[in-house]
Parts: sequence; C-alpha cells; structure tokens
Amino acid sequence: MPGSKPHVLLVATEVSPLAKVGGLADVVGALAKEFQRLGKVKVSVALPRYHEVDKCLMSEHITPRRREEFAVAIGTQSLMGAIEHVVYHDIDVYLVDQPHYFKRNGIYFDETYKIDYADNLERMAFFTRFVFEALKVLDLKVDVIHAHDWQCGLFPFYLKSLYKMDGFFKNTKSVFTIHNLSYQGIFSVEQYGILGVDWKYFTINGLEFYGHINLLKAGINFSDMITVVSETYAKEIQLPEFGNGLEGIIREKAAAGQIVGIMNGVDYEEWNPETDEYLPVHYTAKSLDQKKAFKMTYLKDKGISQPDPGRPLLGMVSRLVDQKGLDILLEIVPQLMEQGVYLTVLGQGKEEYEVRLRDLARHYAPALILSITFDVAESHRIIAASDMLLVPSRFEPAGLTQLYAMAYGTLPVVRKTGGLADSVKHGVTGFVFEPYTPEALLGMVSQAIATYKQNPTQWEKMMKNAMKEDFSWKQSAHKYLEIYKHLLQE
Repeated sequence: MPGSKPHVLLVATEVSPLAKVGGLADVVGALAKEFQRLGKVKVSVALPRYHEVDKCLMSEHITPRRREEFAVAIGTQSLMGAIEHVVYHDIDVYLVDQPHYFKRNGIYFDETYKIDYADNLERMAFFTRFVFEALKVLDLKVDVIHAHDWQCGLFPFYLKSLYKMDGFFKNTKSVFTIHNLSYQGIFSVEQYGILGVDWKYFTINGLEFYGHINLLKAGINFSDMITVVSETYAKEIQLPEFGNGLEGIIREKAAAGQIVGIMNGVDYEEWNPETDEYLPVHYTAKSLDQKKAFKMTYLKDKGISQPDPGRPLLGMVSRLVDQKGLDILLEIVPQLMEQGVYLTVLGQGKEEYEVRLRDLARHYAPALILSITFDVAESHRIIAASDMLLVPSRFEPAGLTQLYAMAYGTLPVVRKTGGLADSVKHGVTGFVFEPYTPEALLGMVSQAIATYKQNPTQWEKMMKNAMKEDFSWKQSAHKYLEIYKHLLQE
C-alpha cells in the first residue's frame, strides 16, 4: 500500500455499541476494533447521530473534538447539518447530526407503528452526501470508503458519479459489503430527483430495478470490490433461489473477480462466557458445571420453581421474520414440548409469528419462555443458559448467533445454508440439517435431544469442541486488508 498507513473509512447506519438494530452493527463495530488492534491501516467510522448514539457517548463522558456545520443539496433543497468528530475507544468516529432525519423513534422504521419511514431514500442520500462534503470540510483524505448494505449503497455510486471529477477523491477506492441480499432499498422512480444525479444512471447497469430505484444495486454496480459475509453465500446468491432478482449481475461480478466471500467473526471481548458482563456467573470449558448452574438459575428466574437438570433448554435469539425459519419451527413446537424440553425465545418482528408464539407460550407455560423484544442482555443470558440454540434459517448470509453459541458451549442446530454451513460441523460442534421442512428440523432437533439425554459424555465433548473454535476477527480482517492493498496498487 502506498504511504505509511492507508486510511479506511467504514460507513454504516449502525455500529455497535453506538447504535444497534442487528448483526450489521456487531460486524462493523468489531471490524473497526480489529483494524485498530492490527495497526495496518488508520480506521475511522462514520454513522448518523441517533438518540442511541447520544446516550452511549453521554454514558462514557465522550467530549467532541471538532464540530462543523454546513449545508448540502438534496433534490431541490439545501439542508443544514453538522459533522461531529469524537474519539471512541481510540477510533475516530464522525457523526452526521441532522435531527430531522436521525433523531427519531427508531433507526429504519417507526418503532411505534412498525412501518418504514417514507423518506428513507432522502435520509440515506443526505447521510451519504454529507459524509462526502464533510471529508472535504475537514480536509480528511481517505484511501478506501468501505460501505455496508443498501443503506450505504450510494457511497460507491456517488464516488463515481457526483464526485467523479472532484480531485479530492481522485485516488479514493470503494468496497461494498452485502450483509443480506434480500434487503435492497427499493424506492419509487418518482423519488429519483432526490438523488441529484443525471437520468443517465437510471439504467439496468445503474440504479434501475424493474422500474424502481435500487440502492443495493447501486452499491454493486459502482463499487471497486464487493464482499459478502460468507463463502457459501457468495455462491448461493448467484442462483435465482437466493439472488432476489440480482443473480445476473452477481454472476457477472463474480466472473470478473469482483466478489469475495469473507466470513464474519466474533468479538470475543463482548462474547466470552469467562468475562461476560451480562452473566451473574462465569465459566470456561473446564468449569461447565457453572454453565449448568446458571441454566437452573435462569429457569428459576423465569418462573420454573424446580427445574429438571435432565431436561434440555432450547434457545432461539432471532428476528421473527420469514428468513429465520419461524414457519417450520412453529409447526413442530408441540412435538418438541412433548419430548420434555424447555424452550426460550427472544425476538420481535412479523406480527403473525409474534401472535402464534404468544399463543404457544400461554399453552405451554412455564416451560415455554417468550420475550417479544430486542434485549442485548437477555440475548447473552439465553445463549449462556441454553443447551442448544435453534437457527433453522431458510437462508443465512453469515449468521452470528451460532458463533456466539459455540463460544458459550451451547450447541447450535442449524440448516445447511450460507454461513451456517461454513461454521458448524455436524456431530462435532453442532447439528446440521438440510431440507427446509418441518420434518427435517424436527428430526435433527430430536437427534440433538436424544444425544443430550442419552449420551452426556458425547454431549460434553461436543461442547468443548465448540468452545475451541476460533472465529475471531483477525483472519477476516486480514482478508479485507488484502482487498484494500490490491485496490490501492491498481
């Protein structure tokens, strides 16, 4: 790489622990920390300043180093905003402060009414334009802009359209990471004027997608390199079943060597049963009795006065959406409960699934524990207390919960797809089924239950195997560094 230390700017709409909705935040936050630890690049992060970000900075008494206010053009409007530079855990963070767009009851949608914000295209366009202009105002040259998911798909696009002739960005390259191809950021063509670009970009090789604007497609078409979050998923999205209408362009990019699968990792500072701040007791592979004891404590806390240690606890921590296999799981809950198990589910999402889970929880109380919410602390407790974690996804680009589970000696039961296929070894670190059917899921969970009850020696061996697995970010971070190096040598 030219120069002493190339500057990489990670841009995302959520970054843990500053603002988090799902796994995207965990990935970007952990990747930034790993880059900082390795010291091979200078890493900075840019994201919107939400209420959640304010709370996090206030709790840690973070003082801003610099704040600049200016306006950018969005469509026919000129809108004011501010860029605020803070240093969070030795990482430079640039916050886009625009209360109208970002100080809301939810990041992507209204948490009260569960509907997407009607002006999401405008919000993302503002965030993108403001970051580009802020870099100039701050005289902050970056070598690589690494954008994440559809919300940041305009970064590669604007770099090669609006800022193509801007000498400030002459040597800047872009990397675009797809975390989930099924979320694409599709908007009505009537909103095209918001983007502030020529109509020549509204083509099949640009932003056009069946007569609509597609921000994910913008990121794919205009970035210098595309990464996806597991090797298997990089292959799957070239097929109609997983490509969501973009499989053609994905195949073209793959053939040109512009798509790379890089498995997500785990931030073991946050996910470690030996030090987890959310657990009242800690344990290692050498003190698994502590894990068993915590399981009993957890069940008692949930209203089971005399829990049976011989009865396995099945956990699920997930968004309650079609992708996550809720349809096939709900079909088999009665058969699972008949086998003598406890089941705990944490998540929120599709109303149909929430209603059905509430009905099942009432019927099987107290053995079926349900928390319809998003709760970081509870997710840690469930993963630590459970004997097995259910991840029966229809598709799963990478998956993180199965990685967390293995670190805690909790054996995942997963479907053979995407990152689940790449990370869990059947009979060694977990249980893997393939057909997406209730019968296949029931058969594999039943096999896991039988192993737990009838062969405790094998079960403990698998637990220890799982806890030995190393999914730290170091290996994945080096792969990203190789991509940056390659781009900057072109």
